[in-house]
Amino acid sequence: MSRLHPRYFSSSVSSLADELLSEFQHHLGSGTLSPQLAHQLFDGLLRQPVPVSARALNGLFAALARTPPSTTCADGPARAIDLFNRMARAGRRRRVIAPTSHTYSILIECCCLARRPDLGPSFFAHLLKTGVTADVVIFSGLFKCLCDMKRTEEALDVLLHRVPHDLSNVISYSVIVKSLCDNGRSQLALDLLRIMAKKGADHSPNVVSYNMVIDGFFKEGETSKACNLLQEMVQQGVVPDVVMYSSIIDALCKARAMDKAEVFLRQMVHDGVQPNTVIYTSLINGYSTL
Repeated sequence: MSRLHPRYFSSSVSSLADELLSEFQHHLGSGTLSPQLAHQLFDGLLRQPVPVSARALNGLFAALARTPPSTTCADGPARAIDLFNRMARAGRRRRVIAPTSHTYSILIECCCLARRPDLGPSFFAHLLKTGVTADVVIFSGLFKCLCDMKRTEEALDVLLHRVPHDLSNVISYSVIVKSLCDNGRSQLALDLLRIMAKKGADHSPNVVSYNMVIDGFFKEGETSKACNLLQEMVQQGVVPDVVMYSSIIDALCKARAMDKAEVFLRQMVHDGVQPNTVIYTSLINGYSTL
């Protein structure tokens, strides 16, 4: 793996801190950052008389979050969480780097990536305690954690009744829409889509949001609801893409509704969407079972 771009690390701190950041960068990029070495380098940063910038800290955590597993660093997101907790403990004894809203958004995402969604609400509570203002990305991450913990109802309640209008968007809603559909509650997901449509602007459902619910209805055997929702989506001005058509045609073929599958095939061609191999394979398999 090539070394990470140096822009993720600040050059505005002391030369020793720069050296520590550079060494951290090197070992992370080369896949040689063991837990012991990570602690040693990070503790060295925390001991600097001038705290490392929040930008450098965020870059370090973001790099860990997307680092592929290696023999020495099997779980980068979990390592980021560990280092933040180490920093928080050190902060009780001395002045250290002050985390920002971006820091918390990265860490909450790490909770999902590390398969520890239970830690997400704890980081959110820590954010509130420190006085950092939550933003739309943080709330979306919190909803993802709650949904991964099978607490979708709680996430929905927070979204609808506790989050200011300007701190939610289509992504926030879509996280919950997906969780509802994954748990066989596509009708409630449809109700949420319609709430989104009424809010408009950044909340308006997009083709991805609609596809989640349409796919959910097909999985629940609600073929008519799925097809009706497609028409409703088009009336809302959302144009189906090849992914949506693939999902619909595949579901209809599996249900042996080949006449309806052909209707949608003709519709997608009329709309200028080119059929792909997935669609042709679904049609071939569908006809072979008749």
